[in-house]
Amino acid sequence: MKKAYLLLIMAAGIISCGCLSSPPKGDLIYCSYSRNGAAGLGKDYCELIADVDSVPKVVVVMDEDNRFGDPVIHRSYQVDKSVVDSLSKLLSENKVYKLNGYHLDEAICGGYSYRIYQEYSSGDKVNAFWYGHGVKDSALTAYAIIENFFTPWRERAVQEEKTEILVKRISEMEQLYERVSKATRKRKTYPEFRDDVNKLRGYMDSGQWKEDYEADEKGEIPKDLKRGVLSQDGLYNLLQSDRLFKLMCK
Repeated sequence: MKKAYLLLIMAAGIISCGCLSSPPKGDLIYCSYSRNGAAGLGKDYCELIADVDSVPKVVVVMDEDNRFGDPVIHRSYQVDKSVVDSLSKLLSENKVYKLNGYHLDEAICGGYSYRIYQEYSSGDKVNAFWYGHGVKDSALTAYAIIENFFTPWRERAVQEEKTEILVKRISEMEQLYERVSKATRKRKTYPEFRDDVNKLRGYMDSGQWKEDYEADEKGEIPKDLKRGVLSQDGLYNLLQSDRLFKLMCK
C-alpha cells in the first residue's frame, strides 16, 4: 500500500522540498531566474554574476532556441556592487532560501518550466524548479520578485535590439533609395535595378516605411543615421516619377 501511494505521488509530479532552515551564509555571487518553453517556444533568463574579485554583471537572454523565428537577445551589462547588495537584501527579506529543494515536475505536455537559483560565497545554494499545476504560492512570489528586479535590464535589452533591427533595415533601404535615385537621374539602369525598385515598393506598401517614419518622429533612431528614404515625400515621389516608369518599361 505504501509503495502504491509513493508511486502515485511520483506520477503526480510531487517531489521533495528540502528547505534550508536558516539563511545562506556568505555573499551572494550568483542569482538567476529562467523560463523554458516546451515545443520550441524558447528560453528566457536573466542572471546576476558577482564572482569574488570581478566586476558584477547582469546578463539578459531572451528567446534562446526559439524555433519560431523570434530574434535571440543576448546582452551583458556591468553593474555596481550596490546592485548585488540590493538583490541580496531582497532575497533575504523575502526568505527565498526556504524554497531550496522545491521541485515539481508534472507529466504534462506544453507550457513552461520555471527555475530560480542562487549561489553564495560560502558554497550555500538555493535551487527551486517547477513544471505543472499546483505550484506553491511562495514559489510564484519569489519568481516574480526576482523577475521584477531584472526588469530594467530586460527592457533595456529589448529596446537596444529593436533599435539595431531598425537601423539595419533603414540603412539597407537607404542604399537602395540612393542607387535607384541616382539611376533615375542618369536615366540608366543596372543589373539589380528592377529588384531594388520592387524592394522599395514593398517597403512602402507593406506599411514598414510608415512604422519606421513614426519611430523617427519619436526619436527612436540615432540622429547621425542617414535616412533620406524616410523623408515625407522622397520615396513616394521617386516611385511615382515618370523617369522611373520609363526605365521600368525598357
